[in-house]
Amino acid sequence: MATDLVATPPVALRLCTRHFRVFPSCGGAPGWARSGIPPILDAFTIYWLSASSLPSRRLGLSWQRIHRPCPLASSCSRTRHFWVTLSCGRAPERVGLGKELVDYICQYLSTVRERRVNPDVQPGYMRALLPDTAPVESESWDNIFQDIENIIMPGVVHWQSPHMHAYFPALTSWPSLLGDMLADAINCLGFTWASSPACTELEMNVMDWLAKMMGLPFHFLHHYPNSKGGGVLQSTVSESTLIALLAARKNKILEMKSSEPDNDDSRLNSRLIAYTSDQAHSSVEKAGLISLVKVRFLPVDKNFSLRGETLKTAVEEDRKRGLVPVFVCATLGTTGVCAFDNLAELGPICAKEGLWLHIDAAYAGTAFLCPEFRTYLNGVEHADSFTFNPSKWMMVHFDCTAFWVKDKYKLQQTFSVDPIYLRHANSGAATDFMHWQIPLSRRFRSLKLWFVIRSFGVKNLQAHIRHGTEMAKYFESLVKSDQLFEIPAKRHMGLVVFRLKGPNCLTEQVLTDLTKSGKMFLVPATIHDKLIIRFTVTSQFTTREDIYRDWILIQETAINVTNRYYSSPGVTSSNEASTVPNPNLKKVDDQEDKIQRVTVQPKHGDFISKDWVEQISEDDMDPFDDCFPENVPVANNLRVPFFKYRCWSIHDNKKTARSLSCNSVPVHCPRDPPVEKLVLEDELQKDGSILSKLPEKVMILEKNAFRKLIKFYSVPSFPEFSIQCGLKLPCCPLQALV
Repeated sequence: MATDLVATPPVALRLCTRHFRVFPSCGGAPGWARSGIPPILDAFTIYWLSASSLPSRRLGLSWQRIHRPCPLASSCSRTRHFWVTLSCGRAPERVGLGKELVDYICQYLSTVRERRVNPDVQPGYMRALLPDTAPVESESWDNIFQDIENIIMPGVVHWQSPHMHAYFPALTSWPSLLGDMLADAINCLGFTWASSPACTELEMNVMDWLAKMMGLPFHFLHHYPNSKGGGVLQSTVSESTLIALLAARKNKILEMKSSEPDNDDSRLNSRLIAYTSDQAHSSVEKAGLISLVKVRFLPVDKNFSLRGETLKTAVEEDRKRGLVPVFVCATLGTTGVCAFDNLAELGPICAKEGLWLHIDAAYAGTAFLCPEFRTYLNGVEHADSFTFNPSKWMMVHFDCTAFWVKDKYKLQQTFSVDPIYLRHANSGAATDFMHWQIPLSRRFRSLKLWFVIRSFGVKNLQAHIRHGTEMAKYFESLVKSDQLFEIPAKRHMGLVVFRLKGPNCLTEQVLTDLTKSGKMFLVPATIHDKLIIRFTVTSQFTTREDIYRDWILIQETAINVTNRYYSSPGVTSSNEASTVPNPNLKKVDDQEDKIQRVTVQPKHGDFISKDWVEQISEDDMDPFDDCFPENVPVANNLRVPFFKYRCWSIHDNKKTARSLSCNSVPVHCPRDPPVEKLVLEDELQKDGSILSKLPEKVMILEKNAFRKLIKFYSVPSFPEFSIQCGLKLPCCPLQALV
């Protein structure tokens, strides 16, 4: 059967026993003129002329016979003639399909904690599950629906799982989901006020709500006396940072042109320089690449915070070099360790030096709904722009990024275009958000944000943030209770970073084993030369039981790794050793109780290990019935004796790479010789300080090798070669970056 299909309803369909053709109706006059078919009044009515009916379920057609002459009767004597309604099925059928999908979504979200968090698939897995070409004819909804589980779900990372701790959250909620459904049904493109007044008006009011909820300055409001600012919803924080930098660049070039009118814009642009900390997200560097503005990454203090004196010194140095400072991106809640730049110090310097101060609070911004977190906002009154993601922690679906600007006219002079087809009667008097962004068209994003704020209210949103923070405190207390682990950076909000004491290869192996298990999902980062694991509370459904279950899995994995790597001759077998109950060790997945040998870390840097054999007791209960405050030591409350020893970890002068590792599992390079044969017992007895020497075969990774691995965050900069350190083991490729 030959087909010609045009996806422009309404359509006229002529179906014979051997073939059918589809012609456009209104708006397709030439096609109608050639076929002699008059325009059809009903937008969902078509002519059906066929000797045999087509399956309405398969094609999504509903039809009925109407006794009236058909204009095609004279052109095809082999057909019978019917009127057909093309409407993707009858209304009850559409409702049924919608309910079926809603039921599936309910079932998915209610059981997501039972699914494997990260998929066990390889690149290209879907190729074998899909045909090479698209279907010529329509397929039944039953087949499409069945393939959700057969094809899609096996390759999904379940971001809504309580055991998903890899990245910052990307939460959902029913109000947000319903808001997006309605926005998709309306499907307006709100580039100007006239293109959809409700889209623009709701966004302006909701952005004012949100600014007041967070305690932002009044100059960020649309509706405030003498305010020149306002808020707009962008797609991502990365785009918001780029927009802010482009606006700052345009404004600075206009200033420079007043004193250098004969100088070309490109020459002026080549002298501009922007600043951010070496903890900033890679999107800041990408914004510099796009705008052709130099970006200087400044060192941070011991708390990973960019300080005012550092910025002041850098500005003075660059002015002496003939450069023109233009832009500062301060981060509130860095990706690596959730550190906060010092706005109170940076703000006055930016105001004095004429620098555009942009604040990236992608993750932490939601926490400012709670007054107790707003101390980090001291100095925000100096900001020219501010951005954060409600799509992270505020339970609003991606994409939804809030972006405020102090002076909207600086945005408009950067992005304004004025073709005649975009003008309207209220141009100039009304806000046209097309002048506030890079693309022209924009979604009705404010609907889902409006639904969420109204459905939860400020009090419940605050409770949600506090719950996530308390869950992170609870996990932090568990880590502090185990002397195998360390927390190299202070916990902030819902992010805890930790590592296994000892060389990086131990932490790497723990992360590898956890990822392979599929029971939880974590990613690494680095603090100076130390590999760390990021643990973020990402789900609003996370309970203490979920945290405790994940901790036991981490703890058991660490025990297995340490036993594998630190075994020495003459160790007493577990059957002969005495046992001490450990309240921290529990059964996982209803496994049988078993003896586990724990090898503690060496003293004084040597490799003479001691064994501590512990019995898992079924009657032992969770010792952490209440979350310990940060200033109360938890060791005194536990019934487990700990060894006191010196570990290899460095607790000062730490520095974090600007980006996360590329993969969820640290990158493994070819190992020669095998890991098991690298550390020989006789070598350990001769020299315990094996870390003080470089490996005999120094592992060198070229620059191009890194580039091929980039999958999630772009690595900001590279040395031409990076030497891998550790016990001759290739660890996270970012650990060599300082």
